[in-house]
Amino acid sequence: MSASAAYARPLVAPAPTTHPHIEIVTTREQRRARPKLAYAVVTILSLFLIFAAQLMLSIVVSDGAFQIEALQQQQKELLRAQDARSETLNVLSSSQRLAMNAAHFGMVPNPAPLTLNIASGAVYGSPGTADPMGCGGNCNLITNSLLAGMPLVDTAATSGSAVAPVVASPSAPQTDPAPTPSTALPAPVTR
Repeated sequence: MSASAAYARPLVAPAPTTHPHIEIVTTREQRRARPKLAYAVVTILSLFLIFAAQLMLSIVVSDGAFQIEALQQQQKELLRAQDARSETLNVLSSSQRLAMNAAHFGMVPNPAPLTLNIASGAVYGSPGTADPMGCGGNCNLITNSLLAGMPLVDTAATSGSAVAPVVASPSAPQTDPAPTPSTALPAPVTR
């Protein structure tokens, strides 16, 4: 070993130099590995676009739900109107209403109907007397309350020309004369 002792040198501040600023230069691989600002901007913009698309989609879906609700309400109203019209139609097409309108036109039921042979024009059966009450002897004693206040059918409004009501006399039975060729009903050709 040596007997020499080591001495420490005092630290001396370096003198200011006018050397240019030195910077460490990165390699190409280091520059490629660094994240770029463009990637961050694209990522943030794509997130905003996704949020905007989701917002627009939810607006469209909720608007569609409101439209469906409005259409369902309209369907309910139309079904109610249809039910009301069907009920009115059922009242107007009842047999009691038909009998009342027929009596208004002067039609009366015949308890002994006649049969007409179209080919020969012959009438079979004996004519009976017309029923002036219009119910064939079986009048309904209970009236239909739904028909109260409903007007009867007007002959001038339905056919465009006034038809005089025909009322048969119960004392004189009438028979139709034999049909002439000009007023005869056409007969189907059968074999």
